[in-house]
Amino acid sequence: MYHKSQDEIMQHWDKSIEKPLCSVLCITYNHKNFIAQALDSMLEQETDFPFDIIIHDDCSTDGTDTIIKEYEAKYPKIIKALYEEENQYSKRENGNNFLGIMHKMAAKYIALCEGDDYWNDPKKIQIQVDFLESHQEYVLCYHDCDVLDNDKLMPGDYHKQDGSGEMMQKFHLCIPTRCACYRNVIDYFDLNVADSIQKIINGDIFVWSLLGKYGNAKYLSQIKPAIYRLHDGGVWSSLKVQERYANEVKTFFYIAEYYRNKGDSNLSNYIMILAMKSFLVANNIQLNMKDFSKAIRILLNHTNKNGRISYKLIIALIFPKIYYVLDSVIKSTRDWLRKKRRK
Repeated sequence: MYHKSQDEIMQHWDKSIEKPLCSVLCITYNHKNFIAQALDSMLEQETDFPFDIIIHDDCSTDGTDTIIKEYEAKYPKIIKALYEEENQYSKRENGNNFLGIMHKMAAKYIALCEGDDYWNDPKKIQIQVDFLESHQEYVLCYHDCDVLDNDKLMPGDYHKQDGSGEMMQKFHLCIPTRCACYRNVIDYFDLNVADSIQKIINGDIFVWSLLGKYGNAKYLSQIKPAIYRLHDGGVWSSLKVQERYANEVKTFFYIAEYYRNKGDSNLSNYIMILAMKSFLVANNIQLNMKDFSKAIRILLNHTNKNGRISYKLIIALIFPKIYYVLDSVIKSTRDWLRKKRRK
């Protein structure tokens, strides 16, 4: 349990600011061994503005919720917790829109830290909020991240660069979730956004892509690296390589579908090409340039009038070799029938 009292944390806050200026969103599930360190790193933030911590516990079964309630009792003006009676992550699109609920509760700026990660710099959100307050052309800023694998600390393999909104939309920036601070501008109750985010596995890259519409991203080198913890219970770190690629393909597919529904066919097509590339890598499929060009044409051309991805494209993505054979047979049959009719 963090040693400072609630009053000590709040003593330097500007009393003229009535509401929190920044909200820390924390999603947690079965993080009993890690949640205290995560919360301590949030509570040690030294700011001249009010902030709060919004926690979503996804029906933990290991006692994580008990620890959260102890912190909530000690810091009632800072910590707000949401407790699920059923695990929402496993329900996917049938679950509730808890991200929408959290963002609706949240302040002007949002920082992220999951329950098994933690921050290392007590000035982190002060630096990030100050930057965003004085640079309206930026929608997000982020910093460095290290990886903790058991007891071994390693530098993270992330981009350390500024980026345009277009770069964010096209996933040209690798932004560590626990290092980002961004403007609370996305409407999570928009039907297209809500529907997509419930399906998407890698939700953070969808958020970065959506934020790209509103501005640029800034890398801040002066903030100490946050810590991304690898452990057996981690949702992402526990997946096998093939499973990660499969999730990446699904993520790109649904994001492309989102942009198609919004009428941005260029961005949708670009992301579908990324989906195809991930699919080929995941299945160790080697295509020559002629075959790959054909695959790209399939991606760009086979959508129905409603902008939905067609069954032909799905077959092409999942069973590419079968599709090429069937496509050839269908075309040959069609040509034969045309010749017969002419006779």
